[in-house]
Amino acid sequence: MKVGIIGRTNVGKSTLFKAMTMEDVEIADRPFTTIDPNRGIAYVKVNCPDKEFGIKCNPHNAPCINGIRYVPFELIDVAGLIKGASKGKGLGNKFLTDAMEADALIQVIDISGKTNENGENAENYDPAEDLKMVREELTAWISGLIRKTRVRSKEDLAGAIFKELSGLRFKYETIKEGIKRFSVRDLDNSNLEDFIGYLLDSDKRMIVACNKMDITENLEEKLKTLKSEFKYDFVPCSAGAELTLREAEKHGFISYNGKDFEIIKDMNPQQRSALQVIKEILRRFNGTGVDLLIDTLMFKIMNWKVVFPVMDEKKLTDSQGRVLPDAYLMDESATPRDLAEKVHTEVAKNYKGAIDCRTGLKIRNDKPLDNEQIVKIIV
Repeated sequence: MKVGIIGRTNVGKSTLFKAMTMEDVEIADRPFTTIDPNRGIAYVKVNCPDKEFGIKCNPHNAPCINGIRYVPFELIDVAGLIKGASKGKGLGNKFLTDAMEADALIQVIDISGKTNENGENAENYDPAEDLKMVREELTAWISGLIRKTRVRSKEDLAGAIFKELSGLRFKYETIKEGIKRFSVRDLDNSNLEDFIGYLLDSDKRMIVACNKMDITENLEEKLKTLKSEFKYDFVPCSAGAELTLREAEKHGFISYNGKDFEIIKDMNPQQRSALQVIKEILRRFNGTGVDLLIDTLMFKIMNWKVVFPVMDEKKLTDSQGRVLPDAYLMDESATPRDLAEKVHTEVAKNYKGAIDCRTGLKIRNDKPLDNEQIVKIIV
């Protein structure tokens, strides 16, 4: 599963990326800091089911820390977007191609309004302009691709558009339904913009990270205004605070659980003072907002599921005897057979069925998996 971080330059994209992945990326207040997309592994957190069964897990692909499983997904930090990208301005087509590689998107905005459309310092810039600009650029670019589509006499329009957009990970079923819903009969149809909007809303669902919440005046009022104008989910956050805490934890200065931290190692007065400022942010906002951002995207917007595959439904072990070793992030329609393919091609090849380890009942092969389900794969 791939998630792309997009947005205008200098709104905190790369800071959020590093906070979520702890990858070394270039962070600077200038346009196009991210030229090639930075890629890393981020994690969504769920409770480990080992305590429920009175056993101790042996993590393999998903680490377990204090009873919390960290389930990996790929994160892409895409180059900053500027107006005119669909016409090749700035990094143009590169941004758009990289963004469309993702299954879901996080758009970062500066909710404080302290940077303008060029990434320069400002006093009261309206972040709604960023949301409009990104949507307009994506729509214009996809529209240009669709208008280049060549429809052969015996080929349906949906199939032709699907081929033209094949690298953008839009589903054929979505394209077909969109054509029907908006009565798109040719490539110059007046409903083309609405059709593209439907494709984006269906196959490139997005959440908005309202960064710099800690320096924003009238935060609730600004959020209310944005929510009245756009149908996205908006999550306030402080990528800078999260990154500072993750760095402090990495170097052994603190123990951090996502909501609060404890100092466990001596530090200099400047470091202690910085952490006290962040502690106040945690108190005011009940966290940095980054975990809530991930959870909202994964489980509310995308309806993705975390699933634990095993081979022994009694001991909850894999073929090597490891207890609950793996946890996989699956999409909302994933079935037991899809899980088998995720585990290994040989497991999928020999797949005969699946059992819910909590109920002991067989799972229908076409039934979508449940979140945090433990599944025995029968081979």
